[in-house]
Amino acid sequence: MRRALAAITVAATMGLAGSAGAQNIESKTFNVVGTWNFLSNFQQLEKPFFTEELPKATDGKLKGNIKALNELNLKGTELLRLLKQGVFDIAFALPIYVEDGGAVIEAVDLSGVARSFEMNRDIAGIWMDEMQKVMREKHNAVILGTHTWPEQNFYCRGDVKSVEDLRGKKVRVQGTSQADLVSAFGATGVTITFAEVVPALEKGVVDCGITGTMPAYKAKWPEVTNSLFRLPVGFTAGFTVVNLTMWNKLNPDTQKLMREKLKELEDRAWKLTMAESEDGVKCTTGTGPCPAGPPGKLKLNLPSEADFKARDKALNDVVLKNWAKRCGPECAKAWSDQIGSKHGLVAKAD
Repeated sequence: MRRALAAITVAATMGLAGSAGAQNIESKTFNVVGTWNFLSNFQQLEKPFFTEELPKATDGKLKGNIKALNELNLKGTELLRLLKQGVFDIAFALPIYVEDGGAVIEAVDLSGVARSFEMNRDIAGIWMDEMQKVMREKHNAVILGTHTWPEQNFYCRGDVKSVEDLRGKKVRVQGTSQADLVSAFGATGVTITFAEVVPALEKGVVDCGITGTMPAYKAKWPEVTNSLFRLPVGFTAGFTVVNLTMWNKLNPDTQKLMREKLKELEDRAWKLTMAESEDGVKCTTGTGPCPAGPPGKLKLNLPSEADFKARDKALNDVVLKNWAKRCGPECAKAWSDQIGSKHGLVAKAD
């Protein structure tokens, strides 16, 4: 009898402890900035997470007031400054948003390095400590998750079938390493925000643009271009970044739950993007069923062996060397030791 009573007492104590742990989640409405409201990451992941999933998991204690970057009409660099100031609590950001310490963050997705989603995510994990140091010291922030975008290709006016066809053209790029890559091809990189690319292509301000396969479809790039030159140049890894002052004020139980839930969101984000990458090609070219709507009619041009060799030469001769200059010898050596050594790459300035 005494053993039975003891067992009941222990079980009751454990139950109370579990209940207390659950009740120790704070009540907080996070101010959140997502990506673009017409893309899948926002529609299927970011918004539902903060408006439905997180409240459900915490009995309504945690939720988010989330707005898309384009709804707020913000530039990426403005977003990180406002996050640092505490105007926003959480943001889904890209490496190109980072100005102070940007070369270190840029290293997570140098154009032409990652050849698969698996490699892209592996690089993000390896380089995380370097990125966290920059975000903590320079931006009062901490990274609590990563995500990515579909395979980055060239969408062009006219029929672009090879790297050689890019020579002399103006190409919309989204970062310095992409600009370095296209310059090695004999083209000129032009930095244009995502929202402004369609009118720029339509008016001939640029001849081509680089973006992900499904984002190109959803942003209606097939309406102002004629061909998809499918030479992969990266994936654009991003991260979920949190204001450090706000984060440090949360109690341990709330922090633990947020880490767990954001890790689940990260896993789903990578899976979604991997699935969408091929669908985006079908949707923009009409070469297969499009789950997102009526397919486009871009001509699909696949790269030759010569094109892949040209990309690799540009990576080694220009992209890595220029980035090493921006980041400095110590930073470049760290990247070469931690990432380059796994893939036969060395980042070293001349």
